[in-house]
Amino acid sequence: VGILTLVLCSCSGQPASLPWDLPAVSSWEHQGGLVFIHMESSLYSLPCSPVAMEVADPTYHWVQDRAAPRLFSVTREGHLLFQHFQAGDSGKYSCTISYRKHGVPVSQTFHYSIFGYHVLGGLDTVLLFHSKLCEDEWTKRFLWGLQDKLRQLEMEQHCKLQLTATFCFPSLNNPSEEFIIQVQLEVSLFGPHWDEHCNSQDMEMVTDCYRKTVQHNL
Repeated sequence: VGILTLVLCSCSGQPASLPWDLPAVSSWEHQGGLVFIHMESSLYSLPCSPVAMEVADPTYHWVQDRAAPRLFSVTREGHLLFQHFQAGDSGKYSCTISYRKHGVPVSQTFHYSIFGYHVLGGLDTVLLFHSKLCEDEWTKRFLWGLQDKLRQLEMEQHCKLQLTATFCFPSLNNPSEEFIIQVQLEVSLFGPHWDEHCNSQDMEMVTDCYRKTVQHNL
């Protein structure tokens, strides 16, 4: 009767690991890095992993390093969604992607530090209107109509217009019969949906889109 003996060894002289000696769970920690999101971004999505991962049936779990728990909006691809990003959304975030590899549970956790930023830019504008009247009720009706026109302009230009002060006073040329209505406005470049074309997963493309959109709005 012949006896077949199987000997496993490694070049280092240490016994080689057997297939059934695999760990029950494999996990890794990664630093995803810094992420800057513009304040008042309409919609921003952050992938769980900074690089594409092709794994079967993954599950995603996002957490934030803060005392009060909160609910997150996560896509099927594991992207964390921020709608109308605010300063309070800044902080440390972690995403764990779990899957199985060769039957072994595997998890990888990516850590991010997310900061909200704001591009300074705006205009203080003064509008002057000539009027035959300076009565309060007439002026109020005029301002209501003006605000309707400004709301239309906001939607067209994706800006934000805020009335800050109004004055009515006699004109210098004909003070007895003509008046000037002065309207002061604050104009912001970042109105509703100002960045609706900048929802890319490529960080460089997003930054470039923000820059071009700001320049266009200016």
